[in-house]
Amino acid sequence: MKAAFFKGHSAGIAGIFDIADHIWMEGDYSHCELVFSDGRSASSVLSNGVRFTVPGSIDFSDTTQWDLLDLPNVDEAAAIAWFTKHQGQPYDLLGDLHFILGFISHENGHKFCSFACGAACEFEQSWRFDPNSLYVALKRLVTAEVQA
Repeated sequence: MKAAFFKGHSAGIAGIFDIADHIWMEGDYSHCELVFSDGRSASSVLSNGVRFTVPGSIDFSDTTQWDLLDLPNVDEAAAIAWFTKHQGQPYDLLGDLHFILGFISHENGHKFCSFACGAACEFEQSWRFDPNSLYVALKRLVTAEVQA
């Protein structure tokens, strides 16, 4: 299993949100996905909420758009089970706005991308992670496991 972090810019109005995310979160990433060994990926997106993708529907090999991080010791079956259980839950727009306006809190039962990916990786309080901080946490986890 891998984590994929989007560093590109989408077309149209979504690209404006990508740029805003890069600026406000002061990082390279505006979105993240978990990529499973069967080719599917999963995340939460504004248009669909928590969802799985069809294998091959996102080109994660495009290194100008995506950075991939191997997650050798994250339980893939548990991550898939988490996404299956929460599939269809709405996107947490207020939670996403929390990173810009800290006094706004997330909506119960709603998930944004890094919240969903972090929870599926069994991180407590994953609503605290934006894509950039989740990348740092997962990279540190992988680095610590390699050194052990």
